Amino acid sequence: MKQTLREEIGDDAADELNEVLTHAEEISNSNEYLSIVEIMLILAARNEVLFYDVSKWGEDTGIASKATFSRAKSALEDAGLIETEKVPLDTGRPRLGLIATDKLVTADLKTLSTEIQSSL
Repeated sequence: MKQTLREEIGDDAADELNEVLTHAEEISNSNEYLSIVEIMLILAARNEVLFYDVSKWGEDTGIASKATFSRAKSALEDAGLIETEKVPLDTGRPRLGLIATDKLVTADLKTLSTEIQSSL
């Protein structure tokens, strides 16, 4: 999973996921936690990854369906944590690029879950 994340999404997102996972025990001991789908969308937004790419990767690796990613994306948008913008492609319909809001950009990965959960 980590290798395909690095290959398909990028080194920065993979490195940030490793940092989040380093603190997974602390996060799991908290009453407030984010799902893996929410974490992946947040990391993708922090690295300006296309929504299609992260949701396809998540479905291909068995993390969750594209529909689950879509619902989580909507919740994060409604909470004001991420934004999307249309990114034109050479051919076909534009894709949605994920963009982190200021609150998300400055969030400490160690306490990401606690900081973000209060907004959801």
